[in-house]
Amino acid sequence: MPKLSTGQLNYLNIGLMLVAAVAAWWRPFELFLFAYAFLGPLHYLTEISWLHDRKYFTRGRWDYLVLASLAVVIAVIDTGWLPGVPMHLRAAVTYIAFGSALVFVLAQKTGTRLAWFLFLVATSFYAMRLAAFDSIFSIMLPTIVHVFIFTGMFILVGALRERSFSGIASLVVFCGCAATFFVFGAAPRTGQIGDYVQKTYGSFAQLNYALMTPFSQHDLAVPMNALDYAIFVTNYLYQSPVALAMMGLIAFAYTYHYLNWFSKTSIIQWQNISRRRFAAIIAIWLGSIGLYLYDYRLGLRWLFFLSLTHVFLEFPLNHLTFFNIGKELKGMAWGAGYRLKVLAGGSR
Repeated sequence: MPKLSTGQLNYLNIGLMLVAAVAAWWRPFELFLFAYAFLGPLHYLTEISWLHDRKYFTRGRWDYLVLASLAVVIAVIDTGWLPGVPMHLRAAVTYIAFGSALVFVLAQKTGTRLAWFLFLVATSFYAMRLAAFDSIFSIMLPTIVHVFIFTGMFILVGALRERSFSGIASLVVFCGCAATFFVFGAAPRTGQIGDYVQKTYGSFAQLNYALMTPFSQHDLAVPMNALDYAIFVTNYLYQSPVALAMMGLIAFAYTYHYLNWFSKTSIIQWQNISRRRFAAIIAIWLGSIGLYLYDYRLGLRWLFFLSLTHVFLEFPLNHLTFFNIGKELKGMAWGAGYRLKVLAGGSR
C-alpha cells in the first residue's frame, strides 16, 4: 500500500467523514450497531497494541496496569455480582482513571503520585452526589466525549501543526457533518426499526438519554430509573425527531472514529507489529464477533469492557493532546505578536 502524504490523508478522511455522515443520516441505529460490533473490537485491540509500544505516553513503567485495573473494576460493577454496590460508583472510578492519567503524564515521584491519587479518591466520593458528575463520567466521557470530542481534538492539533488548507478543511467538514444532524435531523424512517435492532440497542439508550437531558428534550427523572427508561424507549428513542438526530450524531461519531483510526496506517504505523501479535489480534477480533453473534448480551458486555479498557489507556494521550493544542496556539500567538512588532518597527 503506497504511503499517503499528510494532505492526501486529510482528503481521504474528509471522504470518510461524508460517507459516515450519510450512512448515519440514513440508518443511524443499524450503522452504530454494525460499527460497534465489527469495527470496534479491531480498533480497540490495534490501538492498545500501538499504545503499548509507546509506553502509553506515561512516565511510569506500570502505569497502564492501574488504568486497566480500574476498567476491570467497572466491568465487575456492571455485572451486578457485588450486591449493595451503587451503580454510580462507575462515575467515581472513571473520574479517578481520568485524573490518574493526568498525574501519570505530569508526575514521576511516587510520593507525589500517591498524594494525588488519594486526593482523587477522596473528591470522587463527594462528587458522586452530583447528578451531572454521574452523567459526565459514567456515560459521556467513555462514549461520545471519547469518539467525538477527543477525535476532534486530534484533528485540531493536526491542523494547527500543519497550517495547511487540507488540515483546516478536515476540521471544518468534521464539525459541519456533526452540525447537519442538528440542522436537518435524521432521515425519516420508511419502515419500523426491527425488533433485533431495538432489543440490541437498548443497552446503549442511557447515552441518548444523557445527551437529550441538557436540551430538555424529555421530562423524565435524572438519573434514569427503570420506569423512566421504559418510557424513554417507548415514547422518545425511536419516534422523537430530536432523538433520531442525536442517534445520527452518535452513529456518525463512532463510525468515523473507527474509520479515522484505520486510515492512519501510513502516518502512525500502528500496523507495524510482529506476526505473532497480529495473529493474536485477529483471533481475538474474530472471537469477539463470534461471541456477539452467538449471544449479543454477552458479546456486548465483552465489547464494553474492551472499549472501556482502550478508553482508559488512551487518557494519557488525550491529556497530552490538550497540552499540544495549547502549545500550538501559544506558538501561533507568539508568532503573530512578533510579526506585528516587526511591522510596527518598520512603519516608523
